[in-house]
Amino acid sequence: MSEADPVPAAEALNVTESNGTQVLNATAKFVATPEGTALAYGSLVLMALLPIFFGALRSVTCSKSKNASDMPETITSRDAARFPIIASCTLFGLYLFFKVFSQEYINLLLSVYFFGLGVLALSHTMSPLCL
Repeated sequence: MSEADPVPAAEALNVTESNGTQVLNATAKFVATPEGTALAYGSLVLMALLPIFFGALRSVTCSKSKNASDMPETITSRDAARFPIIASCTLFGLYLFFKVFSQEYINLLLSVYFFGLGVLALSHTMSPLCL
């Protein structure tokens, strides 16, 4: 097979050379179609906007059902004074965490963390429909 012959995308991953050995070509690129790109971007926009819309709608209905006598939460001057210290300690702790642990452990921890948050968010979002 010469280099001038085009290889279809489905066959680009496994190419047989002239001496009979099979070579795995991991650099094969698939061309994106306009329909596929539009579908991908459209679904990303929907996945970004729908949770915001339903969360805002649910917060409005929850705020109407609360009593008017509930006091809103306020921040005290002591809390405001402690915030820079706590934020600095947190950032320094993250710096140390990223210096001590390897990238594989950090990726694993973040994957588990966001998976757990996603499950909790989905269950909390679906709970009104299940009751």
